Amino acid sequence: MNIWKNPGLENLRNKLKEVPVLSTDCCIFRVPKRLREGNEKAYTPQVVSIGPLHHGEKGLESIEEHKIRYVRDFVERTKVNIDECFNTLKQWEARIRGYYAVTIEYSQHELVEMILVDGIFTLEVLLRGSFETLQKKNDRIFGLMHRDIMYDMLLLENQLPFFVLEYLLSLAYATSFFPMEHDRAHVSGHFLIKLTHSFFKDRVYIRPLDEIICKIGQYPESRRILHFVDFLLKCHRPPPFDPPPKSILQTLTIPSATELHQAGVKFMMVKDKNFFDIQFDNGILKIPQLRIRGSSEVFFRNLIAYEQCELTEFDDHYINDYIFIMDRLVDSAKDVELLLQKKILDSKLSDKDKVANFISSLNSGPVVFSKKFYYIDLCEKLNEYYEVPWHKWKASLIHDYFSSPWAVLSVIAAVVLLVLTFVQTVFSVMY
Repeated sequence: MNIWKNPGLENLRNKLKEVPVLSTDCCIFRVPKRLREGNEKAYTPQVVSIGPLHHGEKGLESIEEHKIRYVRDFVERTKVNIDECFNTLKQWEARIRGYYAVTIEYSQHELVEMILVDGIFTLEVLLRGSFETLQKKNDRIFGLMHRDIMYDMLLLENQLPFFVLEYLLSLAYATSFFPMEHDRAHVSGHFLIKLTHSFFKDRVYIRPLDEIICKIGQYPESRRILHFVDFLLKCHRPPPFDPPPKSILQTLTIPSATELHQAGVKFMMVKDKNFFDIQFDNGILKIPQLRIRGSSEVFFRNLIAYEQCELTEFDDHYINDYIFIMDRLVDSAKDVELLLQKKILDSKLSDKDKVANFISSLNSGPVVFSKKFYYIDLCEKLNEYYEVPWHKWKASLIHDYFSSPWAVLSVIAAVVLLVLTFVQTVFSVMY
């Protein structure tokens, strides 16, 4: 009997026909529940929805009027044909839907209008952030909500396809507002990277623009920038196709910063490095400075979520591994105090316990992949150094007896006194 002709399977047959094919463009995901439980707010927009995943949610309605006002200003200033934009996005409907890892229930008209409004609004926010002359005196976004909107634009679930923004900017680039010395499509692509870099750079540890453009240029055309979270991740990863060597992780345990300090490890803050570029050599642990700000939790949590959801040929988890290793180094307020003294940590949180708890909370979601862990060599070197007894003895001697000039003088005086006493004893015996 052919089961597909069974009348009772009509419902299943319909589901098999209707289920969409997974797109290779898929790159905007729902954050897994396992990660959301750490801090729901870190993944959920608080002010503005961008794209379809949070559209229309309670508490985000008030910004919709501001979006329309931004769209009106953009169209009036650039003279962009809104009908042309809508029709072009309608032709790209399938590609846009394919960027999202969940089925989008909105109709074609609803989705295209939403993407058009949110795309122009996002682009206008970037432009006004870079060109203050575009900001109006009564601009509520940059007057009151600029920082909150920036945080919402860092959320994995609150993203638009980057190619939509590139298209809208290419239309605006044809107006008198922008210079026309170069090819429109080429320059508008780099210009959007520049706008994005400028908008986020003070909050998310981004490297210099020239370096970022060079690194992104090494990716295949189809994988250069997919959305803002993807942009931030590519800013911090090593260059594509040139990953650092990796081996199998033998142990997840390393000493804390305080324990390493007691074993004689010296800590050094290094500048002009990606924050995950931690190096240990000749007893010196070099760590790029980590600035803890209001955006830090949103930044790290959403990058970790994206790393764990994306499917690429690189299959790496650098941000995940960085948080894991920092959590091992920062085990208590004493560790925080040490790293603050060395300027490795720079925090605006009110006390050291909160800093330690903050780093610990970020590590509640990451999963360590033992065969692809970025810091395997670092862990092995630190453990080997810590297990040598002489390092602890030498460090104890230095900390206890040579920690200050007065302590050194006291030790010298004691040694001199001991030598004189010995000499006196010898002379007494001899004479």
